[in-house]
Amino acid sequence: MTPRAIGRLLCPLLAAVAFVLPASLAAQEPDMALSKEQRDSLLKDYDQIFPIWGRKALERGFQTPLPLGFNVALYSMKQDIEISNLGLGFNQPPQPVSFITFEGANAQLTLINARMDLWLFPFLNVYGIVGTGSGHTTVKLAEPVEFETTANFDGASAGLGITGVYGLRNYFGVVDFNHQWGFSSLLENPVPANILSMRLGRRLRLGGRKNVRATLWVGTMYQALQSETNGSIKLSDVLPTGTDSLFNGYQNTPWYMGLGPVEKALVDDFVQRLSGSLDTTVVNYSLNKTVADPWNMLLGGTIDVGRHWGVRWEAGFIGRKSLMVMGNYRIAF
Repeated sequence: MTPRAIGRLLCPLLAAVAFVLPASLAAQEPDMALSKEQRDSLLKDYDQIFPIWGRKALERGFQTPLPLGFNVALYSMKQDIEISNLGLGFNQPPQPVSFITFEGANAQLTLINARMDLWLFPFLNVYGIVGTGSGHTTVKLAEPVEFETTANFDGASAGLGITGVYGLRNYFGVVDFNHQWGFSSLLENPVPANILSMRLGRRLRLGGRKNVRATLWVGTMYQALQSETNGSIKLSDVLPTGTDSLFNGYQNTPWYMGLGPVEKALVDDFVQRLSGSLDTTVVNYSLNKTVADPWNMLLGGTIDVGRHWGVRWEAGFIGRKSLMVMGNYRIAF
């Protein structure tokens, strides 16, 4: 069994465990709970508005994080994409084409994200996130000619999310859901995406120091994108001069002779533009796309120094590959 096949089996299983397990752990007392002296000292001067029920959590020995967080992250991702129902138009609206077959496609993206979050309850966090960056999409054609092209783009994102957390002793479970809108210089409209992730982890102390804590977790993520996409790009940005040689004698090939009049006219127009009109040709396109591997695995953790400063990291693998490093600062509110 291949690693990807193993991942496809493990991801939904781990997701089911992450959903079921935390519900039975919510009311348990953690090993790293506050001592009576620490709890009484914090309760004496406690005046925070958030999290709601934060005082009750302290009374039971839980020290919740400071409620308001400001985070900056660097995020890099690569994933395979499946494309279907392609439509093309050269300086005009796209029309369906059936003679193009894709061998594969992948997208790579690097973003800098800014995020603000609030612990609304001791077990529930809400957040907003915005990001900006750049990337490229590589598409391989199998028919009617073998060809590979890459399109560069600038991108941005914005989203809202919610996170639920439950724990038992030094162990915890996390379920996170966020809805994001992705913006690209190649697309007419933003692309909505829903992202669901689940994590199971353990809390740690580093070097015996009480003010330095860490966590380590394993998890899984599911991503769903809107399938319909419309956009435009200059032909010169994706095809170099001389590409017309791939179509030498194309009118005598079986694939061309099997086309209808409309598709033949589209191909003839395309080949003519390859020989001299790249700079003035805009390709308008429409297509359906899906993520080839909607599930992937996660491995990550945090290191917190005191109650204000922390660093979070997370890597994605098996299917979608990603890496995220985040710095955060928290304050009382």
